Amino acid sequence: MRISGLIGLALIYSVTAAASEAPTYRAQSYAVKHAKGLKRTEKSKQFLVQAPRRSYIKDATPIPAATSLRTYAGPVEDQGQCGSCWDFSLTEVLRGTLMTAGKDPGRLSFNYLLNCAKTMQGCNGGDFPAADYFINPQGAPAYGTDGVYTATDGKCQSAPAVASTVSYSILGDDFGTVPNAVAPSFKDIAYVVGVLHQPVSIDIAADDNFASYVSGVYNGCSSEDPDTIDHMVVIEGYDCESAVDADGNCTFDAKGGLPNGVGTWLVKNSWGESWGDNGYITMKATDSKGLKCNSVATDALFYTVQ
Repeated sequence: MRISGLIGLALIYSVTAAASEAPTYRAQSYAVKHAKGLKRTEKSKQFLVQAPRRSYIKDATPIPAATSLRTYAGPVEDQGQCGSCWDFSLTEVLRGTLMTAGKDPGRLSFNYLLNCAKTMQGCNGGDFPAADYFINPQGAPAYGTDGVYTATDGKCQSAPAVASTVSYSILGDDFGTVPNAVAPSFKDIAYVVGVLHQPVSIDIAADDNFASYVSGVYNGCSSEDPDTIDHMVVIEGYDCESAVDADGNCTFDAKGGLPNGVGTWLVKNSWGESWGDNGYITMKATDSKGLKCNSVATDALFYTVQ
C-alpha cells in the first residue's frame, strides 16, 4: 500500500532566507517528518570518484535559457516512511530517461532496488552505487510487476526486466586525473536536461528549511557542507534567469557556472504530491556568495539507454 506523507494544519509562514536576502518562498509545518535515506559511506565516496564521468563544460552546443521536463519524465512518487530516497531518485530518473525518449516502459519497480541492491541498506539508506544494479549482468531495470511498493525491507523477488542496455555517468570534470574530480557545474546538468532532455539524479542537504517548503523560489539556503547531504532527488528543469545571451541561450563562465545567486533548479522530490508544489521545489542554484544552495547537486548521475 502506498504511504502518503501527512500534512498538518495549513500553517503558512515566511522563512528567513540566507544572509540578508528576503525570503522568496512559503513554508509550512508538516505533521509527519518525511523520510530521507542517503547513506554515504567510504565505499560510495570511492564510487563517486571512480565511476565513469562526463562533463559538458567545453561543449559549444547552445543550451536554452530554461527547460522543464515536468509532466514529461514521470509522476511524483512517495517513498513513505522508508529511507529509500536513493531508490526513488535512481529508478525515477531511469524511467524519465525512457519517457522523454518516447519509450515509456510504465511504472518501474521500486521494490527491485530496495530489496535486491545488496550493497545498500534498504530502508536504512543507500547511495548512487545502487545504479550498478541496473547494469547487466549485475541486474536490470525491472517492470513494476513484483507488487505494489512496500516501503519496507523484504526479500528480493525476480521481475521481468526492461529490454534495454543501461549505462550511467557521473557528471563533473575529472581534468584527466580522477582524484582531482570536481562536482558538476550548472552547465553540465543544464546540458543533460536542456539538450539531451533527460532528468538527472542528484544529492542534496534536505534541512528543516527545505523540508518545510510549500511554494515560490526557495532561497532559505544552508551553507554548503558535504557532511549535511542526506537526501537524493531528481532535477527535471532549470532557469538561467539573467545569464542569457541575445539568442536566448544560457551564458556560463569558464567553469560552467552562473553568477552568484543566479539560476534555479526544478527539483522533483519523492515525498508525494502533498509536499511542496505538488511534489516539486523550485530552488536557487547558489546563494549570494556562490555556495550551492543546500549543497544541491554536489553529485549527479544520468543514464544512457540503448
